[in-house]
Amino acid sequence: MIGIRLIVTALVLLIAGCASAPPKPAMAPLGANGPFGYSERPIVENRTTVTYTGPYRYVSSNNPRDDSRLQGELDKTYDFALWRAAQIGQEQGYAAFKVEQEQRDSDIQVTNRPVYYPAPIYAYRPYGYHGFYRPYYGPWGFYGYHGTSKSAQARAVIRLYVLYSKTFNADTEGLISIPGTISRMQTKWGSATY
Repeated sequence: MIGIRLIVTALVLLIAGCASAPPKPAMAPLGANGPFGYSERPIVENRTTVTYTGPYRYVSSNNPRDDSRLQGELDKTYDFALWRAAQIGQEQGYAAFKVEQEQRDSDIQVTNRPVYYPAPIYAYRPYGYHGFYRPYYGPWGFYGYHGTSKSAQARAVIRLYVLYSKTFNADTEGLISIPGTISRMQTKWGSATY
């Protein structure tokens, strides 16, 4: 009976150890919750720079820059950078801000791994985008397939150059209300996690 309890306890601990970490809030300083988050420079003469770096996500290895998942991350990361710019302005008593310039970058890592499928497992090898495979013949006959498997990861990086204003005028081109931006982003991304 004690032996069964020990085995069950060991299995429960093993399963608990394999569980992934709980998701962390996306709106946090860079490195506080993981390899993602915002960073900024102090406001100098009502100007600052805000950067948001997203986490790495798997994308298509054939055309990673045009992958829809990366495009979605670029849009989401832009919103986080805009939200942080609004928070900074609110902390300093500004009513509005304007994005003077923006940079949208994507950091892409492509990995090629050698793979080998011995006979008879070669019959179940993946086809298509997984890589190139060719049969391997040794001195005693067919041994299987070997080749490469390619994968890609990408992360979005948005940098905004921001000009703040003490007053908000809806007629001024490009001027964005700070309270309105904070409210909109809180509703849209308030519970976002990575």
